[in-house]
Amino acid sequence: MKEEKIQLLDSPDYKTSCISTIKSFLGLEEYTESNEDIKSMNLKIFKQFNSSKRLGKLRLLMKLNNISTYIIPSEDEHQSEYTSIKDQRREFISGFTGSSGIAIVTLNKAVLSTDSRYFLQAEEQLDSNWILLKQGVKGYPNWIDWMINETIYEMNKFKNFGNISVDPRLISWDLGDKLKFKCYENNIKFLTDLEFNLIDKIRDNLPKNLNNKLILFPFKYNGELTKFKIKRLREIMKFEKCFVYISNMLDSISWLLNLRGNDIIFNPVFFCYTIIYHDKIIIYLDKKKLNNEIIEYLNDLNIIIKSYNEIWDDLPAITNNNNNNNNNNKTNNYNKICLELNSSYSIYINIPSIYEIKFRSILTELKGIKNEIEIKNLKESQKIDSLAIIRLLSWFNNKNNKELLTELDIVDKLYEFRKQSLKFKGLSFQTIVATGSNSAIVHYEPNLNNFKEIEMNNILLIDSGGQYFEGTTDITRTIYTFKDKNVNKEIKKSYSLVLNGHLNIAMLKFKFGTSSYYIDSLGRKPLLKYGMNYGHGTGHGIDNYICVHAGPCGLSPSETSYNYKPLEIGNFISDEPGYYKDGEYGIRIESDLLVIKDEDEDGEDNLKFDYLTLVPFCKELIDTKYLTIEQINWINKYHENVYQNLKSDLENVKDFEAIKWLREATLPI
Repeated sequence: MKEEKIQLLDSPDYKTSCISTIKSFLGLEEYTESNEDIKSMNLKIFKQFNSSKRLGKLRLLMKLNNISTYIIPSEDEHQSEYTSIKDQRREFISGFTGSSGIAIVTLNKAVLSTDSRYFLQAEEQLDSNWILLKQGVKGYPNWIDWMINETIYEMNKFKNFGNISVDPRLISWDLGDKLKFKCYENNIKFLTDLEFNLIDKIRDNLPKNLNNKLILFPFKYNGELTKFKIKRLREIMKFEKCFVYISNMLDSISWLLNLRGNDIIFNPVFFCYTIIYHDKIIIYLDKKKLNNEIIEYLNDLNIIIKSYNEIWDDLPAITNNNNNNNNNNKTNNYNKICLELNSSYSIYINIPSIYEIKFRSILTELKGIKNEIEIKNLKESQKIDSLAIIRLLSWFNNKNNKELLTELDIVDKLYEFRKQSLKFKGLSFQTIVATGSNSAIVHYEPNLNNFKEIEMNNILLIDSGGQYFEGTTDITRTIYTFKDKNVNKEIKKSYSLVLNGHLNIAMLKFKFGTSSYYIDSLGRKPLLKYGMNYGHGTGHGIDNYICVHAGPCGLSPSETSYNYKPLEIGNFISDEPGYYKDGEYGIRIESDLLVIKDEDEDGEDNLKFDYLTLVPFCKELIDTKYLTIEQINWINKYHENVYQNLKSDLENVKDFEAIKWLREATLPI
């Protein structure tokens, strides 16, 4: 099949601004009414923060409701990684903007617990009212133990109430169960029956959802009609003997129904719940988001439409009263309810206790295996996105050491190159451009109040992704900024060890069922030899025009919500080892890989990776003594493939400087 040429906007002088980029970050590119709205929102978001006033208001409300300790999670009702502005409660109370972490506020203290990706960021963003609990670091208690001990201490010393509370919609069922047991063990009340969220009560101007209309996601991109997805889901429900499946996962519902929305920054999803029986489906959502076409589409699928909050009336009334009179139908004998692995505690405690619960994210498992049409499309999205990054790297090479540039200049320019593609729909996450010591902060994000000029003779790390109907991308390249031709030997060694680990995975051939923990270890192995490591997973699943982080398969040292099944044909994941030296530099190399059958070996269980990202590595940072002969040969073959694949597309847009740069960047090492 002949491949479509990548379409770009014609004007080589196309410009964007920092405001335009932030509009994309906020998911507002098509929906804001005026630039003034954007400007005021930016000032609010990036304003210097003092948490004293907000903590004072929260503690007053806690006292009025007999609460001594209040938990503020990062997640929304759907356990989303990225949240809409209205759901960013932890950020509102603490000032910490990282995507992962939990805040605990007592009547006398406040702590923020997060993982190693965000230690440096949290230390910079938290004011003196907050204590940072570093997850997994010796000498720091986990946040649950800290919370229990502090609550008991304040009960005894200050005669506080001794009641711990949380909004049950915002925590997972298993965390809720654990907290309930811990509180019971320590004679503390666990309150989950408040009818409002305390943070929402103290927000003066609670942001509202935008009434963005849903869109149908066409067959030429999804590759499977919804009715067939539903049929496959119900077959697995029968296998598990479940009469109903309840989903709160926005990415899974978007995939199942072949619908997309714009309710959360970077993620084309929409707020909803579904209850799926064997003979009907109920969807709970804001009906204002529906047009006549979507309503007719849902009706044709026998999907009942209800308002978003009606879920809480219907959950306690769930019953297995299948009305199908077909004697061959056995579903009315099933006594199980299937819940997502990440179901909220509120769903868990609201379903009838007479039924057995099966926890399995069936939709996530189905979504994680790409069909032929999805694979064709995600390859196209990788090519489009790689082209934008190569043009950015060429542009920077020409500017390097000739004029002062900032991290935000790089953010803007990459957005400009991406937006020149007619297929670009927005960013898949906020672009990370980090120079020098900022690159040691794993998820550093420059903003209007915090950015640096690009440092010479140092690291520049660029981690970014785009959303296209064809797919979702996530690519990281680390380069060196030259003032002279001397490269720091330590940095060169570190880069080469990271690249070695990256290629250990990319070149791997393995059997079906191979532990993802083992594959993760291959990315760390070269670093560990020199006493080096990194504090994040080595890879995660990626969706097709949904979320950049997705389950059920990934690479990490232990089970996570993104990694709880072995890899299989059709899984699409990232490969991203790294190394970070606090206060000095950070290195990460990330590409996106598709799991395919190894045609060179007999048997269906022989697997390997198809390497889809088309961006060269930084040759100047490669020290071949830290690589194997096989890896060097692989790099040379890969680089030539990148050049041959993208040369004609660069010719089409008349970017001859990029062609020249790419030829140099892909010469053999």
